[in-house]
Amino acid sequence: MYQVYFTADIDEQLSEKLALHAQSISILYDEKAIIALFDDEDEIPSFAKDYILQINNLEEEVWKYRYLDYLTGVAITPSIYVYPTTKALGGDSSYKYTIALNPKDAFGDGTHPTTRMCIQQLETIVNTFSPEERQMLTLCDIGTGTGIIAIVAAMLGIGTIDAFDIDTISVERAKENAAKNGCNRISFFVSDVADMKAYKKYKIIVANLLSDIIEKNVTNIVSLVEKGGTIILSGVGHRWVKGIIQLFQQCGCTPIHDESMSNWHCIVLKAK
Repeated sequence: MYQVYFTADIDEQLSEKLALHAQSISILYDEKAIIALFDDEDEIPSFAKDYILQINNLEEEVWKYRYLDYLTGVAITPSIYVYPTTKALGGDSSYKYTIALNPKDAFGDGTHPTTRMCIQQLETIVNTFSPEERQMLTLCDIGTGTGIIAIVAAMLGIGTIDAFDIDTISVERAKENAAKNGCNRISFFVSDVADMKAYKKYKIIVANLLSDIIEKNVTNIVSLVEKGGTIILSGVGHRWVKGIIQLFQQCGCTPIHDESMSNWHCIVLKAK
């Protein structure tokens, strides 16, 4: 297994393509480098080789969780602090919500810009509801990864939360993370967004996925949101944002917010 460090200034198009080639990809908390894992050195795509800082050949028994050594805690919002279970809580006790997360085997340790923006937008939206109203809210977290977004939703007081991922191991890790944080009423399950049907509709949909997956599943994503509901969409690189917004508009959604961080976009849409 090969651990490759890339410069963090790799553009958003190459970053998305890199994520499709690597076994896993993570951004260091200080955002100074991107770490990707490849089964073989020949699998490192040629388009990214000019951005390589360092390549390490890792022994099988140590490669998988090596990147966890670099993780510390991070404030996602002024009230939400996330830290890895491999480290002691380093956050200020003034944070309203602290989340212990084991990010191994799954994407979403809270540091990637797409995850951060999704959580920030989710908190902003939920804060417009009273505690009683939050209990009536329903949310679906598409591509849950470590479960971090679903866990935040539970801590914010959303009453009904479903979360799924195509990867079985990710779902198991998400269940463990939820239990670790006392969020036991989240329903986690394995599924592909392409197979989801609108048997159930939600007030809030969060879909933190790659642009290509979003583009192919716009209709399915929209079918899951109730009339007047909200879609929080991220994982969209700058190159694709206009096209993605147009596809959702064609399905009857109205964009109400678009922000970017490190060339990634988070789009909030309202369903008609």
